Formats: sequence, structure tokens, C-alpha cells
Amino acid sequence: MQKFLLFLLLIIGVSCGKLNEVPQSSFTPANFYKNADDAKAAVNSVYDLLNTANLYNQSMWVLMDQATDDAEWGSGRSTVNQSKNDLDKYTFTPATTTFQVVWSTCYQGINRANTVLGRVPDISMDDALKTRLLAETKFMRGFYYFTLVRLFGGVPVVLQETNSLSDLAVSRKTVDEVYQQIIADFTDAEKALPASYTGADKGRATKGAATAFLAKVYLTRQDWAKASAKCKEVIDLGVYDLWTNFADAFAIANKNGKEAVFEVQALGGGVGEGSFMQGYMRPVFDKVNGVSGFGDDPPTKNLYDAYSLADKRRDVTIRLYSATTTPPAPANILFPGYICKYLDPSATATGEGSNNYPIIRYADVLLMYAEALNEQAAGNVEAYTAINRVRRRAGLVDLLPGLNQGAFRDSVLLERRLELAFEGHRWYDLVRTKRLASAMKAQNASIVVLEKHNLYPIPQTERDVNKNLTQNPDY
Repeated sequence: MQKFLLFLLLIIGVSCGKLNEVPQSSFTPANFYKNADDAKAAVNSVYDLLNTANLYNQSMWVLMDQATDDAEWGSGRSTVNQSKNDLDKYTFTPATTTFQVVWSTCYQGINRANTVLGRVPDISMDDALKTRLLAETKFMRGFYYFTLVRLFGGVPVVLQETNSLSDLAVSRKTVDEVYQQIIADFTDAEKALPASYTGADKGRATKGAATAFLAKVYLTRQDWAKASAKCKEVIDLGVYDLWTNFADAFAIANKNGKEAVFEVQALGGGVGEGSFMQGYMRPVFDKVNGVSGFGDDPPTKNLYDAYSLADKRRDVTIRLYSATTTPPAPANILFPGYICKYLDPSATATGEGSNNYPIIRYADVLLMYAEALNEQAAGNVEAYTAINRVRRRAGLVDLLPGLNQGAFRDSVLLERRLELAFEGHRWYDLVRTKRLASAMKAQNASIVVLEKHNLYPIPQTERDVNKNLTQNPDY
């Protein structure tokens, strides 16, 4: 919680943009927020937390993948990383470190956003740029709160910068109250953000990203009409499209390309902005430029078998160990495969991948659209068109009209699993469709998932600091 303090914003955030060279110890709110460069650096610091091991360079995909039927930590690996094993086997507690890491990092991002929103309006600078930067900041604040509410339920909503330890004793808001703020932030961002960027600004939040996140918010809330309407707005922008080949969506050359709605930015080359994905998921034996991987997030046979032989996505997503070309799978790997979506053959170190991490791709929008339309009425022609665009690229035949609402619902959920595997969607999808327990039982009957597991526990370290924080039921 101490990470909220303003002086940390100023020390950490200033490295994310071009600033006048001033000793860090002299930065104060009074002398930092002076010009457009300061404003942009502060906004960059709000984004910067995405590409850290605290969030999308490790922690978030551990929560979203390891705790689902898509990945399983081998029993012999529990001593390697107890936190991952506990998430995998649903033996986690409020003391499990991953929860604290995600919670504190999201609130650090929220505090940075609040500071920007409180101080940048007073800077004398180009009004159009100021409006855009403030919209980007509201987008990111909405993003961090959306992450928190889906993981933990109702959480504290703080809308001003925190610059004193006395400001930390805040209580949880209801889920509805948190979503009210999320919708307000994404809506404000949607109104002011541009449809696209050029040059070095590519990858920043866009109008389409804000609209797509609103669609995901409404989908999560089961407000099907608003969800489909927002998906249609993204489609009608004419900015996005599917790559012809599924693998092209993950090609480093195509970063921030036509299928990317919002991605975590990564840049290898020793500048401190590389991705750890290719290193964590690459197996130990597979050395690239002399650097071994860790073999994290190992896929399940359950997921591998869910792909048909005709599905072109399988081999882009999962690569099997081979006794003839590589050493056989280690004994503590339950299924002889590893994730290959994010491999970077040019990486010179574990954390030097140049792969962006997709948070929303256009394929996700199409599948959300199909789901939301079907939930309003079975047999919607546009729903079939949307899901079949995704299926055709995968090399699959079209879903034929005539499915009842339940069968189409099942088809969409399966398509989401196969299309978006290891992109941070599976746990969210299973929870919001109330299928977490049944899916985990089908994958490994020894893993016991209870009703309480549809939310993660409030981190114990946070409750130790803030006595106003209540715990989620049954933890």
C-alpha cells in the first residue's frame, strides 16, 4: 500500500518519458507538472506498470491460465514455485503472494492516474494533446479497476491522488459501485480518444479500445444489448480486421497491427522494456542465443485435445516435446507440450522478448458480438457470421444455422478457449459463465473448486495494513 505515495510516482514515473534532466530528489508536485513533456511522462508511467512481472509479464497470466483447465503445474514442481502450484491446485489462501502483487500494482497504477487527472489540467499546453492524455489516463484507470473488480469483487474506489499514509484506510465499494466508475471512465475515454495513432504513439489507448472494453464490461455484467451494440461500434469503425493467418496475429512484425485492439507493449534489446513471456513459457532445454526458458504455464492435454486435427491454431499455440529433435518432456511435466505463441527467436535473454501481449484482439470482439447476440435471441444471422469469421481463419467449417441458444453458447465458449488460449481470458470466461468448477473437474477431478473460488481472496497483507478491508466470503 505504501506504493501509493506520490514521491514514488515521481521517482518511478519520470523514467518513462523525455524530461529535463533534474536530480530526482528535487521532484515535487510543485515543480514537476510544468509542461507537455512532463504530462506525457506522467501518463506513460500509468501504462508502464502493464509491462512488469507484477502484471502482464507474469502475474496476470498466472491467475488467468494456471488456475484454469488450460494449464497445470506438475506435482513435482511445487517446490519450484509454491504460489503457482497453489493457484493451480486451488490450495491458495489470502497470503498467496500473487494476489498482493496484482492488487498493489493495480492501485499503484490507479494512484498514478489520479495524480495525472488532478495535476495535468493545470498545465499550460496544447489543449488537444491535453484532452487526449487525460482520456488515455481515464482509460487506464478504468482498466485497472476492471481488473480488480473481476478478480476480487467490490474494492475501494479512490479518485484522488494518495499522498499520505492517513489516506489509506478506505473501505470496499459494492461491485455495482465499482462498475459505475469503470463505465464512466471508459465512456469518457471513448469520447475523446482518436481512432488510431501513427509513429511512436502506436499502442496507446484508442477509441476502439475504450469501446471494446465497454463491450467486455457489459458482457461481464450480462447486459447483452449494450455489449452487442458496443461490439458493433468497434466493427463499424473499420479500423480492425483479422490477419489471414492465425500466426500473423502474434508476429513481432505485426505488433499494433490491424488485429490489435489493445496490447501490452514490449521491446527487446536491453532497454528494460522486453517481454518475459517467451522466456517463461519456453522449456528449459530450448535455448535461444544460449538462454534457457523456464517451462512455465504448461498446457494440459485437456486443452490440446479440444483442438480438432483441422484447427490451424493448435500448433501455433502449443508445441509438443519430441524425443527425436529435443530431449523428451521432463518427468514433472504432466503433458509433453509448451506454449509457443510468444517465442522470440531473436531474444538475447529471458526478459528480452519483443512480443506484445494481446489484451483484446479483434477476434475477441467478434466472439463477444456473437455471444451477446445469441443471448438476446437464438438464430441471429450476424452471430453466425461473426463466429464463422474466426472459425474460417482457423481452417474449420462454418457453424450451420439451427443451433439452439444453449448449443450456440457452448460453441462460442469453446471457440474463445481455442482462439484466445493463454491470452488472459479463460478464468474470466469460466467465472462469468459459472463453469469454473465443472471445467476444472473435467480437467483434473482431484482439484476441488468451491463457490468461493469465483472470486480471489483480498490479500492478507492489505487487510493487515487497512483494517477497513473486509474479506471475501469463506476465506
